[in-house]
Amino acid sequence: MPKLKVGRKALTVLLTDEEYGQIKLLASKKHASMSEVGRGFLKKGLSGELTQDNIEFLAPIVKEQLQSILQPEMKRIISLTAKTCIQAGTATYLTADAILKFVPPVQRTEVQESYTAARKKAVAFMKTHLDDDKE
Repeated sequence: MPKLKVGRKALTVLLTDEEYGQIKLLASKKHASMSEVGRGFLKKGLSGELTQDNIEFLAPIVKEQLQSILQPEMKRIISLTAKTCIQAGTATYLTADAILKFVPPVQRTEVQESYTAARKKAVAFMKTHLDDDKE
């Protein structure tokens, strides 16, 4: 084992056969020692250069990991939203049906107008951004 230089510390790293072979091949192509290649990777990794250079490689991996974590929650939220929409629609039509049963036929156009106005207000409300801090 070579002597340590002043200001340097030794580090032992265990690699798979494939990783070892890749570093050995890269070292031979660069006409450098495997230690020099390893130090270069460590320096680049610690400085962030390696990440910037390999963003195209890393982005799909990060996306896949995020999807695997978020997908179950997203499915649950989508399911709850769909159930809420079904319940809201059911309540709307039950309310309209009950009102129509008790409103005389002459006044039923007013019920339709009230329903249309309420629906427009609901749609407008859904298009606004809620700011819970101000209320």
